[in-house]
Amino acid sequence: MTTPTAFSPFGAAMRAERLRTRTLRSLCLVLALVPLLTAAVAFLPAGSGGGDGLYDAFFGVMFGQLTALAFGTLVVTGQLAGDGGAHVLLAVPRRGRAYAARTLTTGAHLFLAGLLAGILTSVCARLATGDAAVGPGNATAWRAIIGCALYLTLVGLLASGVATWLRHGVATLSLTIAVLFVLPFVVGDSAGGAARFLPATAGQLVLRAHPSDGPLGPWTGLGVLALWTLLALGAGWRRLSGRDV
Repeated sequence: MTTPTAFSPFGAAMRAERLRTRTLRSLCLVLALVPLLTAAVAFLPAGSGGGDGLYDAFFGVMFGQLTALAFGTLVVTGQLAGDGGAHVLLAVPRRGRAYAARTLTTGAHLFLAGLLAGILTSVCARLATGDAAVGPGNATAWRAIIGCALYLTLVGLLASGVATWLRHGVATLSLTIAVLFVLPFVVGDSAGGAARFLPATAGQLVLRAHPSDGPLGPWTGLGVLALWTLLALGAGWRRLSGRDV
């Protein structure tokens, strides 16, 4: 006599989210572009790192994060389109469980894509430049590889939280792109040390071989980005829990 497998509602919600992510062509295509765009730029000459060869090698993250933003946005807006939100709540009545399952599944897929992006970028940069310091055999390069995966994951989840809050794809992409790309250039040094705590500025310190002088290091910079992401996810949860659908 066989013992039936214990049913886990949260596990079922995770499997449903994983199945949806892997069967929708739009999500699969955008996710595949994360490592492809990030690594492809490693073959192009870049000189924006102020003499930091590692940051130049990982400059493709600037493009990879666009696809991470798009993925995090599409995961939410595709699900909430039409009556999709109501159908999700019919299948998973507990909103916290549904939200957590979607967030964890999105984060897991983004981390795997980001890790592949980091490894491919390191290999491509090593082949393109011949610099062993940016190759997978260097410990600092491995810090950038793991940091690349975590950075892309956090950026995608930030977009997911904002999309849950705004419930509109174009508005989400406009806001997140403005915060990650435009705001650091607009603020510059005018805000003094406060500019260092912007999401992209802080998070990308992990991609530098020698982070600039300041209160943040590679991992504490990622911690600042993680706080921004938690804020966005919290705003999304507040909006989701306060709506009928």
